[in-house]
Amino acid sequence: WLSVVQGRNSRGRRRLPVPVMVSSILRGFAALMLLSLVPESVAGPGYPACYATCMGVCVTAGFAAAGICPPAGLSGAAACASGCASLCAPLIISCFSEDTSVLVWNSNMSNMQSMEALPLSSVQVGQKLWSFQGGYLPVKVIENRRLEGNFSFVELDVMSQNRKFSLAVTEEHNMPRIRKGAAKKVEEQHLEVVLAKELRVGDMLAASTASDESGVASGVIFAVRRVDKSVKHVLTTDSGSILANNILSSTICDGREEVYDRSSWLKTLVQWKGMHQKRFSA
Repeated sequence: WLSVVQGRNSRGRRRLPVPVMVSSILRGFAALMLLSLVPESVAGPGYPACYATCMGVCVTAGFAAAGICPPAGLSGAAACASGCASLCAPLIISCFSEDTSVLVWNSNMSNMQSMEALPLSSVQVGQKLWSFQGGYLPVKVIENRRLEGNFSFVELDVMSQNRKFSLAVTEEHNMPRIRKGAAKKVEEQHLEVVLAKELRVGDMLAASTASDESGVASGVIFAVRRVDKSVKHVLTTDSGSILANNILSSTICDGREEVYDRSSWLKTLVQWKGMHQKRFSA
């Protein structure tokens, strides 16, 4: 033990300093952990474990040990959170299609019809968009990342107040669904959380329509299709929600995480924000 602390082995040869040795070991451990999660990303949620492992190594042993480059202007836990989110982004399985549009927040907005629609490809980190939580709510973009590959999507066609809306999300995307038997007027306590692949024709979603500026209206799914796409967008907001193609959706990237109370949309958002608070500060 003394020879290690003094930096020499039993033959008197110079050893690496202890911090360097620890850092190297942790870097190798982190790499093995992250690589072992890649196949899981194809079939199930690997992002939470990847993010947790990366954060543990980064906070304990530093940026280099975690294999990340700290973003400019950030330090400490905030830099770790941002760097680990970027490192593990390819494992995210809950995403939007590239043709998705969102509504841009405008402090001078006089009515819902004046909302500007913006394609995801033009959305910037830090920008404010519209979501719905107890009323129309401006939310901040934490992440918007474009990934290429081969991804399985679910395309949903929804009819609400004689208007048709369509949205394509990955199969593991978390969606708020109106519980069966709930009142026609949408109230958030009547929303549960399901994966997009679990949605069926006849299920009800919440949609934002120009004829109902006080809130969102119920919409019925009249068509569901399975398609493959070569591009997906990882969009995350600080609220965990967004109006995407006028349909209320989550931006929760964790797939079917059992730590969430999926019977309640509101509880799921609170639990998700509690688990990812460090990303908001980043």
